[in-house]
Amino acid sequence: MAGNNTITIDFHYMPAILTFTALRRVTPEIFYHKTKTGREVDLVALLPSVPGQKRAMLLIQVCATPADLRVRQSEVRFLSEATIELAVAEGTIVTWRTDETIPVGFSTIKVVSVWRFLREMDL
Repeated sequence: MAGNNTITIDFHYMPAILTFTALRRVTPEIFYHKTKTGREVDLVALLPSVPGQKRAMLLIQVCATPADLRVRQSEVRFLSEATIELAVAEGTIVTWRTDETIPVGFSTIKVVSVWRFLREMDL
């Protein structure tokens, strides 16, 4: 339709957009990671270094809702593999509403709502 100035937003993608935007305000170094088995982690962010400390790395999967057990297991598996490969103690799954902690082997997967993630990023 000519002259239509409306914007359509698929809210399924909003947690990813908000998460990426929050990370981008903190660091320009945002990537994705493909594990040795071919699984992809949505976002890997290298945070600015703090004198005397090792540079922090965030591993993040974005999932609108982890209600589907298969989706939840996949997200946890992808992050778990990446934490081992990249020697990171914690991974994060950003969702619309869920908050919980999942111990996995030698690492921890935090499931956080997008609003909590934004707050933790000081936005």
